[in-house]
Order: sequence, then structure tokens, then C-alpha cells
Amino acid sequence: MIKGDIKILVTGGGSGGHISVAKALIDAVVEDYNIPKKNIIYVGGDLGMEYEEVGNSLEKRVFKESGFKTYFIRAGKLHRRFSLKRAKFLLRTLLGLFDALKIIKKERPTFVISTGGFVSVPVCIISWLYKTPIYLHEQTASVGLSNKIVGKFASRIYISFKDSLRYFPEEKCIHVGNVVRKDIFQKKITSNTDLEIISLVNTDTNLPFIYISGGSLGSHTINQKIQKELENLLPFFRILLQTGENKIFKDYEEIMKIKGSLRQEYQDRLVIKKYIDKYSIGYVLNNMDLFLGRAGANTVYEIGVLEKFALFIPIPWVTHNEQYLNAKVLHDIGTANILQEKDLDNANLKYEIERLFEQTKLRKIDYEKLKALFPTNATYYIIDEIFSKYLK
Repeated sequence: MIKGDIKILVTGGGSGGHISVAKALIDAVVEDYNIPKKNIIYVGGDLGMEYEEVGNSLEKRVFKESGFKTYFIRAGKLHRRFSLKRAKFLLRTLLGLFDALKIIKKERPTFVISTGGFVSVPVCIISWLYKTPIYLHEQTASVGLSNKIVGKFASRIYISFKDSLRYFPEEKCIHVGNVVRKDIFQKKITSNTDLEIISLVNTDTNLPFIYISGGSLGSHTINQKIQKELENLLPFFRILLQTGENKIFKDYEEIMKIKGSLRQEYQDRLVIKKYIDKYSIGYVLNNMDLFLGRAGANTVYEIGVLEKFALFIPIPWVTHNEQYLNAKVLHDIGTANILQEKDLDNANLKYEIERLFEQTKLRKIDYEKLKALFPTNATYYIIDEIFSKYLK
């Protein structure tokens, strides 16, 4: 088979982590392996954040002008326990099987790469029925229900953390690390770097620069806490807050109002963004002194790769306490602390940040172990191994 004949279907969505890996893999096969965009198909979901309307999914926004074929199917989050409230999600998953059937029947991909999330389940079940090979990438230290299901159909499972081995048949697995997007290594200013962020990085450089994020979708809980603490934090830190775009809580709009009421000196130390784009994220991550926020697999991995410090606030309700286990990898190395969400209301963030800075001065951090735990060649290992089976 030659490059012009190969057809690749990538599926995964529902969170920034799944989408980021999907995008990184697609970018690599197009830019570095010269696979034409017309040979790429991406399948995501159509479901936005909780309480938001259908059709406002993060993947739909990210891949809006992708240049390759995109489909956004009906799919619902999978839950182990049944309730009337969750029945509609089960129904959407069943409807998603019909959507996936139409796509697979029409496109007939050579193989499928799944990066996880509930949307991948119907796509991979139908692909398996069509005898289409499936390759799964698992980003987390703990594995959710969706990937446990997909893992049963997958020919090969690529894992980011060795702890994931216990969830899958060992003979299918290989530890490659996480798929790291190229954008995070862009340290310098480019013509596309956000001017507001550049100004913040160059303002009051004697103060630590803190990047706060609840993940691509944002965290209402973290946004509320920062909103209350701004006047305590801004005398001591420069802050970039990524709020996400939630049309129900409108955190971005609310915090922007508060910013406008602050004294000018503090306004200059605060930048608020709904989303940090690919042109600015590397500049942010490389210039920050500390990350504060959720502990999604990709976030933890990127901070590990860049050898940065973090104060993680894991989501407590995810499967198997997944975010806590992700954060614990860096906590055990010594570059991160964990603040449980149940303690967030009563926490003094200024104290927690300063405590972490002091602790990192005293800890003996094993940077060689850090490098071993966070390899950066997963993208090319995965693609090379898959392509070796199909390309002449």
C-alpha cells in the first residue's frame, strides 16, 4: 500500500486531553509523513459541557477549519450505575452506533486510531465489526470505562504510564509515553503569540508568573475560588487565568468585570482568556513559574516534560480518582503538590503557592527519573509501528 491509498480514521473527544492527542497525531501524519489531508477522517462527539446545548462540543470548535473530513456523532458519557438522568446518555450511545455505522460503511478506513473518550466506543465497535484494525492510545495512569471497552477490540494499546498495564491484556500493550504536541516546545515569541500574554510575561518580572487552568473546558470551581482570591494574589504574583467557555456560568464575563474594578497596577498583572491557542501555549508553559489547576493526563505530562512546578487540584469524581493518580506521579518526584478539592474553599492559595516554592528548594528532585517517566517520542513510535504494517 502506498501513501495515497492509506485512509486513517482518528476518533476521540469529550475532553481537551483526548482531542489534543488526536490533533497531534493527525498533524504528525500530515506534516511529517506526507499523508494527504483528504486521506484523514476525524470522528468526534456533538455534546458540549453539562447543561449546554448539543452541537457545542470542544472538538467541533477545535476542528472547525481542519482541512480534512470531520464527523460529529451522537454519543453519551458512559456510566456504571444506571439512573433516569443517565438514560438519555445511554440512548445517545446507541444512536451513536448508527452514526458510526454510516461513517465506517461510507469511508472504509484502512485502520482506526482511538485517543479515548466516550465518543470512541461506538466508532470502535463498528470498526471491529468491519474487521478494521484499531489502535488505542491511553493517556492516563488510571483507565476509564470507555477505554476499557475499546481495549477489548484494539489490536495494540499504547500507554502513557506503566500503571495502566493492569487494566489491559499485557501482550497488547507497549509503554511509549504520551503524545506530546509540538506547540509546547515553542518558547519564543512569534507573529501569532497573544500580545496580552506577551505584555504580562514582561510586566513586573520580579513577581512569579502563575498559569491557572481548569483544563480546556475550564473549571467553574477553580474559577470561583480565583475570583474570591484575586486581591490576595495580585500583590505577589502575575496571573494568567484560562476560564474555559461556559455559557451557563459565564465565568469569563464575571471575572472580567472584577478585573475592571481593580486598581490599574493589579489589572496589568492579570490576563484572562477563555482558551490558550496553539500559537501561545508553548510561550506560556515555558515562561510560567508555576501551574495551578486540574490534573488531566496531558496537562500533567506536559508539565513533566518541561520540568515545571505545579499545584494540582484534581477533579474528585472521575473514574478511579484518575486525576489524583496523574498528579501523584509528579508529586512523588517532588515537582508538584496536590490540593484536594474538598479543601479548596478553606485554602489560602497564596500560602499554598509559596509553600510549594519553598519545598521545591529543599527537595532533591531526580530529574533523570523525571525524563525517564516522560518520554517525548511517543508520536513517532506509534505512527512508525502502525505504518510499518501498511506502507510499502
